[in-house]
Amino acid sequence: MEISNFSIDMYQDVYRLWEITGITLGASDTEEQVARVLDYNPELFLVGKVEGKILAVVMGAYDGRRGYVHHLAVDPEFQKKGYGKTMMEELHKRFLKKGVVKVHLFVENENEGVIEFYKKMGWYIRDNLEMMSYNPDNKYSDKC
Repeated sequence: MEISNFSIDMYQDVYRLWEITGITLGASDTEEQVARVLDYNPELFLVGKVEGKILAVVMGAYDGRRGYVHHLAVDPEFQKKGYGKTMMEELHKRFLKKGVVKVHLFVENENEGVIEFYKKMGWYIRDNLEMMSYNPDNKYSDKC
């Protein structure tokens, strides 16, 4: 698998990949919003290709002190072949180059398979925190 930086012209293919893998998508996943993430973190937004086809994606972000992982997805036909792990390892290398010492990610509670995937990679569940969200302009009706 060849890993490269995401570019906005890949948006439709990546969005379809997110859809077929069951990622909950919302107002923050429009092309405009994804382009904003790309502007801030171009070297952390990665795609994995085999023979030119995008089969994996991970959107990394960095706020100046901590890293975040969003929307890791691998085409269902290619899952359990190490592509997700390879994408995460590359993202971790890039986080280390930025001096990131802690990385966070969010997994929906019912997505047990994904939780197990991350646990096998050394991630742990924080039970001392609650995630909270806020929509500053109440423009969006979804909770995503």
